[in-house]
Amino acid sequence: MSNSNREDPSRSFDAEAETEGEERPSVAEPERVFVGTGLFWGLIVGVILALAVVILAAQNTGTVTISFLAWDFSTPLIVVILGSLLIGIVLDELFGLVYRRRRRRTMREREELKRRR
Repeated sequence: MSNSNREDPSRSFDAEAETEGEERPSVAEPERVFVGTGLFWGLIVGVILALAVVILAAQNTGTVTISFLAWDFSTPLIVVILGSLLIGIVLDELFGLVYRRRRRRTMREREELKRRR
């Protein structure tokens, strides 16, 4: 085998580019890689969890008494389960909103520092 067949393919590409007279950029920019949001898998997991909550709520229809400070009231257990789920979702979204805002601000500040250099 000849020595040219053993060379790295990227090296031979560079040599071909030089012989064809094509200019290569002097500064290599980092390649931006797209990372998916996982929307499909999130949707599947969300549907499975929603189905599990509906089954749980349907099987627990008994009445419970809730005592909070000076108030006492009776309600079906399904209301307690779904209410707790709703409160959890709202709190998760609020904390997520705060986290995303902080992260975006940090990223903007980093980009501004890069531009100033």
